[in-house]
Amino acid sequence: MIFIGFGYLMVFLKTFSWSAIGFTYIASAFAIELYILYSGFWHGCIKGHFALINISIDTMIFSDFCAGSVMITFGVLLGKITLS
Repeated sequence: MIFIGFGYLMVFLKTFSWSAIGFTYIASAFAIELYILYSGFWHGCIKGHFALINISIDTMIFSDFCAGSVMITFGVLLGKITLS
């Protein structure tokens, strides 16, 4: 849903059709990656020592929710901001 759903929802926009799909893939991949890194960092800060970052199914689900919120914000920006 994150990669395909949000990207192809914005295809109907005349101005941003194919670039919306590309930017959606890039932004959601970065959001998932950064959530995993930042959550591992803050868990290490809270526990007081840094170890390996644990990637589990829960981490992947939370990172998808994070990417979903980034994509909703991306859609709002595409809808409100114009170049002219």
